[in-house]
Formats: sequence, C-alpha cells, structure tokens
Amino acid sequence: MKHETYYDLLEVSPDADLAEISQAYLRISKQQAADKSSMEAALRKELVDRAYETLSSPTRRNDYDAGLSQNQLMPNAGERPLYIEVGLEPNKASPIRRLLTVIASVMVIGLVIQAVVIFMSYQRAKVIMEENGPSPAAEKVYLQEFYQTYGIRAASRGEAELLLADMKKKEQQTRDEAQNKQLMENEARKQKQFEEESRRIGAEVSANIQQAEQEAARQKEAELRQKEERERAEKAEERARLDNEMNRLRARRYSE
Repeated sequence: MKHETYYDLLEVSPDADLAEISQAYLRISKQQAADKSSMEAALRKELVDRAYETLSSPTRRNDYDAGLSQNQLMPNAGERPLYIEVGLEPNKASPIRRLLTVIASVMVIGLVIQAVVIFMSYQRAKVIMEENGPSPAAEKVYLQEFYQTYGIRAASRGEAELLLADMKKKEQQTRDEAQNKQLMENEARKQKQFEEESRRIGAEVSANIQQAEQEAARQKEAELRQKEERERAEKAEERARLDNEMNRLRARRYSE
C-alpha cells in the first residue's frame, strides 16, 4: 500500500497553477486512454478525474489543501479521503464478476437446500401416509383444490407436491434472473454516467486551456504594445535632442 494525494495522482507540486494542473491531467488522460481493458486502469482514471475536479476549482482546492494540512498534523483526524490508498493487484477480479459469482453461489446453495427440504418433506409425508393408511377423500379434496388454484390436474397428491415444488423452483429462478438483470442495468447506467462525467470534465479542461491561451496571447500583445510605445518615446526623445543640438549650433553661428 502507498498513500497518494491528488497532487501525486496528477504528478504536480502542491503549488502548481491551473495551467500546469490542466496540462498534467491531459497528459495522464492520454496515457490512460491506451489501457481500457483492466479494472485497475478504470479505477486509476476515476481517481485522476476526481483529483482534477477538486484541484481545478479554487474553492474545492482550498478546502482540500486545508484538510490535507490538518491531516498531516493529526493523522487520525477527519473523515475525508485526503490520501488515496492504492494497492492494485494485476490479476484482481472485477467487483461485478465477484458479485455475480457470489449471487450464483448463493442461488445454487439455496436451490440445493430447497431440493433437500422438499425431498425430506415428501419422504416424511409418504411415511406418514403409509403409517396412517390412505385417505382417498382427503386426497381427492386436495387434488381438487390444487386444480382450482393452479389449473393443473395431478394424478396423485405426491405428483401435485412435486409439481408445486417445480413451480416454486422456476419462480425462484425467474426472480434471480430479474435481480441479475437489474444489477446489470444499474451497472450500465453507472458506466454511462461515468462516461458523461468524463466528457464534461474533458470539455471543462479544454475550455480552461483555451482561456489560458487567450490570456497568454493578450499578455503578449500588451507587451508588444508597450515595447512599441517605448521605441516611439525613445525616437521622439532622440529627435528632440538632435533638434536642441541643431538649435544650439545655429545660435552659436549667429552669435559669431
């Protein structure tokens, strides 16, 4: 594990200005654009985007710097993530894949337990029926209620119970599939939001760079105007000196 600040993520010093931060962000973003296959690269890009969003805003940057100074003096104070712990493993599985694996494992275990419970209940009911002897009237009532409820005619109570267990199993599978589908849709929505946020930050970076370039051009133009004005002033001063010298010479000749 190593601790990194937002300045470390962007590879700039704490006293870097907006132009340096923007250039560093663009450079790192171009480097990260070449690696989109790993979860580590996506996580790193998200951290870099968050660092730029904080440091490009004067208000958020001041708050961050204040919290960073306090955190350095009191390591256990505060709850904000002023330092980012990065411990990326090269073969680390995707969180979504791990979550789906856990869900699938739970589903399989649940189905196995349900099948065992159904089988044991069926065996217990079978033993009870064998001990107490058949009850055709009760079984007929049960089969009639089963038909009215589910619309399926079963030949015996045991068959009806097996059919009921199979229907419950299919219902559970349908619910699990719906949950997995919802999970994937949520992940797709988060990915879309992340891409939109990245585009917004990119547009903001471009606007900041363009503004910096315009400011530099205006400053250069002002310096050029000042230089021209100095040159004109120096020429005027030189002409005035020459005129004074000529007038002095004319006055001397006239007096002679």
